[in-house]
Amino acid sequence: MNRPPHRLSRPSLEVVNLACEHLGVERMKTDAFFGGSLGKRLVKIVPFNHPATLLDLQAAADELARRPDEPRDAVLVALGRELACETWLKDYNRHRPINKLEVIELRSDPKYGPFFEHRPASARVRLEGSRVAVDDFISPSILERLGQQEGVLAPQVTDWRSMVDSVMIDTAYAGEVFNVVLADVPERKTDVVAGTYEVELPAGSSAPVAVKITDMLGEEVQVLLPRP
Repeated sequence: MNRPPHRLSRPSLEVVNLACEHLGVERMKTDAFFGGSLGKRLVKIVPFNHPATLLDLQAAADELARRPDEPRDAVLVALGRELACETWLKDYNRHRPINKLEVIELRSDPKYGPFFEHRPASARVRLEGSRVAVDDFISPSILERLGQQEGVLAPQVTDWRSMVDSVMIDTAYAGEVFNVVLADVPERKTDVVAGTYEVELPAGSSAPVAVKITDMLGEEVQVLLPRP
């Protein structure tokens, strides 16, 4: 019996170590939350299978609040960050003399330079009648990461679905707000997305169908499909 491919999990510890070396982070094992220091700032490594989120920022803020005698600022190291993080950081840091927070994005940070040469993910998606089919998905960032893991046990990509975290579909995309009509988000780590979906197209609408695919590193690809 053919088993579905496992979804890819977080990158190896070796990649984290390389990132810390690139930034000059001094690792420490005595702190249960922060994994190192960068100059006079504490460092929290955000798992590389997703960008920094508001939950990550709030967790760091809560941890600093539990340390009233901690004078240092803190930095979160991540592959990227959600757009909402920028406003959150400005509000949080505005009147805070100590314990400020910032995010270093390994893909694009202007000070430390890109840790990875980022090539955007891409997808081939088609609409046939009321059926949406994802034919292929490629994440160069994930493939590059896997290439850094040597040995016979290094994971191999045999099915594009193993690189995908979720698929969202808006059957009448107006160009501003993405209204999720169908969401395919596997609950278990060993499950993968279906890849093909039957949808109901709104009558009287000529708006395109939008398909948003998010990979295991949090990168999004959005494809617009004209109505037949």
